[in-house]
Amino acid sequence: MRMQRRGEDALDWRMYRGEGQVQVERYFRASTRLAASVMFYHLEPGAEEGVHHHLADDPASCSTDSADEMYVVTRGEVVVTGGPEPIVLREGDAAYAPHGVPHGVRNDSRAPAELVLVYGPPLG
Repeated sequence: MRMQRRGEDALDWRMYRGEGQVQVERYFRASTRLAASVMFYHLEPGAEEGVHHHLADDPASCSTDSADEMYVVTRGEVVVTGGPEPIVLREGDAAYAPHGVPHGVRNDSRAPAELVLVYGPPLG
């Protein structure tokens, strides 16, 4: 069994033309056989990931592979962007973005927000 403590693989990242920086913690990067990657996001007020999508062979994609993403809010609230209307998610809420669908998150609140992101190839 392996263990990783918070902060061991963290970086502040300005993502996909978003405002501010998102602190991203990558868990067990390239050291598991899981098909999905798990990350932890910390967003200070005003920080945003920026709208993006994941679709193989699409030059506008932010990645070279097709991947789905799921966000689970663990603290505070975030606004999910990219759809027809922004959606507010609060602690315990989740959003799922299939590959190719534009999406992003931002923190419009006055308090920090945190979420877990699961990213991986679609099945089937």
